[in-house]
Formats: sequence, C-alpha cells, structure tokens
Amino acid sequence: MSGVGLAVMLILLLKGMWAGIQQQATVYTDRSGADVYVMQPGVRDLTAGVGTLPLAVLDRVRADPGVVWAAPVRTAYMILTLHGHKVAVYVVEAEPGQRGGAWSIAEGRAPAADDEITAGALLARRHGIHLGDRLDVAGRSLRVVGLSRTTGFTFDYVFLTHNALGKLTGAATTSFVLAHTSDPSGVLARLRSAGLNALPRSQVAAANLTQATDIFGSPIRLMVGIGFAAGTLIIALTTYTAVIERRREYGIVKALGGAQGRLLRLALAHTLTLAGLGLLAGRLFFLAGRAIIQAVRPQFSVLATPGTLALAAAAIVAMALMAAIIPARQLATLEPSAAYRRAS
Repeated sequence: MSGVGLAVMLILLLKGMWAGIQQQATVYTDRSGADVYVMQPGVRDLTAGVGTLPLAVLDRVRADPGVVWAAPVRTAYMILTLHGHKVAVYVVEAEPGQRGGAWSIAEGRAPAADDEITAGALLARRHGIHLGDRLDVAGRSLRVVGLSRTTGFTFDYVFLTHNALGKLTGAATTSFVLAHTSDPSGVLARLRSAGLNALPRSQVAAANLTQATDIFGSPIRLMVGIGFAAGTLIIALTTYTAVIERRREYGIVKALGGAQGRLLRLALAHTLTLAGLGLLAGRLFFLAGRAIIQAVRPQFSVLATPGTLALAAAAIVAMALMAAIIPARQLATLEPSAAYRRAS
C-alpha cells in the first residue's frame, strides 16, 4: 500500500506543481487589470525582456476614445548579487500611481521615486532583506520601500519606477503598454489599423502559458508517466503475489464449481481495494510532501485543485484495471487440481 501511495503522491505533487507553474505563468496578466496589450512588433508574450517600443505609442493608445486608462511598463531580466549569491529576478518598472506595477504588498508600499524598489517577500526572507535596506541594481543603489507577495517559479519579481533604469540608457522606450477598455474588440481594431501590435489579454496569457509548457511541460509529463507505470506495476505485483500465495484456496473454489467470472471478480476487487488504500495513503503523503516543498522552496507553488485530485483518482482506477490483467490471466489458467498439489 505504501508503494502505491508513493506513486500516487508523485503524480499529485507533479500535477500540483504543474498547476502552480501555469498559475504563475499568467499571474501578471491576471493581476494587471489590462484588457489590451500593445507590444513590440512580432512579440506575443511577456518573456521578451527589455522592450524597444517608443514611448510615443503611449500617447496614441491614450488618444483612442475607447481606452479608459493606459500605462507603460518596462521589464528586464537581471542577475543580482545578494550576500555572495547570484539571484535571477524579473524587473518590472511602472509609472508611480499607475497600473502594471507592484501588487499584493505584504509590507511597506510600491516605489514612488526613482531610487526606490519593492522586492519580493520570499526573496527578502531568503536573503535577509528588510525595509530600508539598499540593493544594487544595474549599478544603482536602490532603497527597499516595500515587500510584495508576488513570486515566479524560476525568478523573483522586483518593482521599480518606470524611469529608475531608463535614466541609465536615456532611451525613450518601454516594453509594452497596458490599456483598459470596455470595448476590447473596437480598441484592438483601431490600434491595429494604426500599425500597432495590439493583443487581447487572453492571447498574451496563452502565449505566456505556452512558453512555460515548452520549458517544463515535457519533463513533468514524463515523470507523471513514470509514476503511473510504477503504481501499476506495484499493484500488479502485489496482487499477483497474493494470488500465488492463495493458489490453493482459489483452486478449492474452482474445484467446488466456482465460476471463472467469480474468481476474476475476486482478483479485481483485490486490486481495487489495494488501489483505494493507496489513493488514501497517497493523499496523506502528498500533503506531507507539499508541506516540505513549500518549507524548503516556497517559490514552488503546489496546488491541490479538484482537477488534480480527480486525475489522481482516475489514474488509480486505471492502474487497478491494468494491474488486474496479470492475476486474472493466472486465475484463468488455474487448474482445480492445484488445490491438491499444493496440499501434498
């Protein structure tokens, strides 16, 4: 039972981690409040890093009669050195008081001046960062004024003002422009007719999710398949062993006229019982494993969604049905005389 439970735990943990990756891949589009994204030509997601979209595009977007508000956002991937450790961060620069910047503030506030920064709470906890500390970002010393609960699967978010790093390059550019509207289709049509690469929020979120799938999807699916195969083999071998150990009893049932179907139902009931106990054990192992993962690596979000639990239940039933083939074949070829041979 414990072996089956461990296999179920592996499936639940991997699927839960995959659900967490998917959630984190779209966390920005889910929380920005924008319905339309105006991006660099040819860009479809938010993983492009530093953008070269002219800031003049912002005025064109704001001039559209269907746009309620529009805000520029500049992003970049950077490596910070914190206490001798190299840490990958995703820098998000937004205009103070406008959308697109820090959200879910745990302590302090969002940056309001160009020498301020809001760091991720998990990043701060891991590296002993506190409000009022100074961080070196791209050669600039920035004061920590807030801590955000926002985090990514492979990186931490840090938030600055839109001009914080733009002053270093002197470039009047941004990465993309956010826009909120009650008429997304009309705004998209007008902006596209003006030659801008305007995309609906759903398309940008789907592109972000595709990027995550391309990177993490195949390894996770492979490991889920391994867990499924391991659970099936464990159930099959356990049930097969039970049939071998009780070969004499099954032989007596068959010698007394027991129907073949009855014996097969006994084998199936045994596998299903083992699978059910394994599912319960796997659920307990999953809760313990998730607690350990989130204690050691809190940036890894492991979600127990109804879909994940339903998938695990379906997987355990499939394991039991496939595993029942081996003992069923053994019982199908069992001769009633086996009872007497076993006794001799």
